Amino acid sequence: MLRKKNNQYRHLKNALAAFIIVIIIGTSGYMIIEHLNFLESLYMTVITISTVGYREIAPNPSAAGEVFTIFLIICGLATVVYFTTSVVELLLEGRILDIMGRRKFLRELKELSGHYIVCGYGRVGKQIAGECQHRGASVVIIERDAATFESCVSDGYIAIKGDATDEMDLRKAGIENARGLVTALSSDADNLFVTMTARIIRPDLFIVGRCNSDHSESKLYRAGADRALSPHNVGGRRMAALVLKPLVCDFLDVVTHGELVELTLDDVTVSGGSPAVGRKIKEVVSGEYKGIIVLGIKRIKREYMVNPGGGTVIETGDILIISGPSELRKEFIKLCQSEH
Repeated sequence: MLRKKNNQYRHLKNALAAFIIVIIIGTSGYMIIEHLNFLESLYMTVITISTVGYREIAPNPSAAGEVFTIFLIICGLATVVYFTTSVVELLLEGRILDIMGRRKFLRELKELSGHYIVCGYGRVGKQIAGECQHRGASVVIIERDAATFESCVSDGYIAIKGDATDEMDLRKAGIENARGLVTALSSDADNLFVTMTARIIRPDLFIVGRCNSDHSESKLYRAGADRALSPHNVGGRRMAALVLKPLVCDFLDVVTHGELVELTLDDVTVSGGSPAVGRKIKEVVSGEYKGIIVLGIKRIKREYMVNPGGGTVIETGDILIISGPSELRKEFIKLCQSEH
């Protein structure tokens, strides 16, 4: 889209340059052939190109002047048509491309389900969207600033130009079919309002809120956020960990992001009809599922069980934190969510 717009501007510049050249040639030609002064020659050139013919200064031109005038009319008309066409093309195609782009976004939004909504495309929101996209998740951005919105669209994201605190804009982003929402606006008050509005629309939606001050964290939880994070606190803890245990941090990056090995973390909820229910962990992860590691279990209304033993029995509703190769992990998730 950007390349096409640049081509349109190039045509417009070429047309303008050609028009100026015709003016210069016409003025110079009348000065040389008809011996008119500069202003008279310019006047004759303009009325000839425009085909107005109002009060010609040289009513009895020479034969050379007549031939030159014919040449000037042909060149002038061609240049004017070229310039006018370039202007109309720029206006119409820009509008058409804009309409087509909006229709494309609306069509994609209607087809989306299980996506994530990111409110705000600032430094934090951009990082969140990039990480979600890297992990294969569909993302819809809501951004109110026009320049930032254009940047978001050029980065290839589905975006809504609007206010995330507005219920209608949240609905336009497909909040009814979304899997989760992250509010990453710069204002704690806005993040609080977005969280409250989203929770009213979708009581079951998983919401992560950004807070810039410590006292806003508790307010976000009371407003309905499932998680509340401060980028400053997270960044500070991360930097401290890098200083104290750099190799441990590097290892965790490899495990969680899969940059060097095909290994990452995932969570899966065990359904009631899964073949894994009632069986010990060491029995489930043996055989074809050998290579899956259960790092933790979260049970309903209980704390996490970290590094559970092989003799731990899997129960209905358990949330297993697992690691392992990508394909094997997908097969294990299907096992935990399947029915007898």
